Amino acid sequence: MIKIALTSSSGDNMHFVRPRYVNTLMRFAREAGIDVLPVILPITTDEALLEAYANEFDGFICTGGDDIDPSIYGEEKHPKCGDIESTRDICELSLLNKVTALDKPVFGICRGIQVMNVALGGTLWQDIPSQWSEPHGTTHFIRNENNDPRHRVTVSGMLREVLGEDVVVTNSYHHQAVKKPGDGLVICGVNEDGIVEAVEHTELKFYRAVQWHPELDPDDVSKKLFVEFLRYVQE
Repeated sequence: MIKIALTSSSGDNMHFVRPRYVNTLMRFAREAGIDVLPVILPITTDEALLEAYANEFDGFICTGGDDIDPSIYGEEKHPKCGDIESTRDICELSLLNKVTALDKPVFGICRGIQVMNVALGGTLWQDIPSQWSEPHGTTHFIRNENNDPRHRVTVSGMLREVLGEDVVVTNSYHHQAVKKPGDGLVICGVNEDGIVEAVEHTELKFYRAVQWHPELDPDDVSKKLFVEFLRYVQE
């Protein structure tokens, strides 16, 4: 049985993950015949505990959540930048540093792509509607996720090989995105208006992230993303 750690959010004196992350992970794992033990990681800045997390688990999923503190990637906070979880930032950046040193598989979703990018020295658009220079009217964020905005993402690289398609249709639930990719990252998914929707590492075993929420859409594209991650974890 492989052990998968999921990062958590904080609020109201809780550490939590929305059930859909675990439910979708387990559904696809069962369909693929892969035994998975999912564990939600409490947020901590204890380096010894973070070292233990990195060594204990076989794979890691960086989940969605609030915005990352722009000071980490050398920018002042934009007026439209949202709520920040500073302790979570510290926790995840340190954890990613330790996990990548061990070359263990990491899969990122929404905030996940952003923190994985920043961890490697990348930067972010803090607010797409006010900062993106060539808007084409594409909806990237809607507060009620059940309204399910859709857009087309052109994929390339290893992600293209995994999905078996040049273009996929995804949901869209974000107001930030990758601006400058971090060291070793290549862009492998782009929206119709040029916003980065997926990245992958050229040298690490498996370090891939998407800006959309595959856990919200239990379709074939989402299944391929999760199962490919789990298969690398099994190796």
